[in-house]
Amino acid sequence: MTIAYDIATAAVAATMVGNEFAVAAFVHPQLRRLAHEPHAQAAVPLANSLGKWMPFWYAAALALILGDAYQHRADPYALGPLLASAILWATTIIFSVTMLVPINNRIAKMDPQHPYDCWLEDRRRWDRLHKIRVEVLIAALLLLLAGLFLGDSAPTIF
Repeated sequence: MTIAYDIATAAVAATMVGNEFAVAAFVHPQLRRLAHEPHAQAAVPLANSLGKWMPFWYAAALALILGDAYQHRADPYALGPLLASAILWATTIIFSVTMLVPINNRIAKMDPQHPYDCWLEDRRRWDRLHKIRVEVLIAALLLLLAGLFLGDSAPTIF
């Protein structure tokens, strides 16, 4: 069960980090190239969709990471990186709720035909903050993988 749980944890966390990276590296840079009206028309449904589903994904990943820390609690090589990953993940959730969610909610609620005056400034601020979030998430994912693969109970390749 532990190996299957470890794989599930890594898969959920890695796909979420990959999604957040894709938003930062590919989706939003392309949206910024659009004229203001099509940009606003694309931004509203994206903000709604991601704002609806990402909280569950973040919470599921954190719960799985904490479960892995519990499962590997007797293994000092695994426990340290897993707890550090969980701390970074929780920090990212707090950072998101306090800094990114309010901006996302404003954009999600705006009328794309008549966006509010400073919505592009909000988008630029969200993008800057999101890059910080992605960097922390990558560190959390690397710590998670280190804990899973460097621990005593990790399967050996050779």
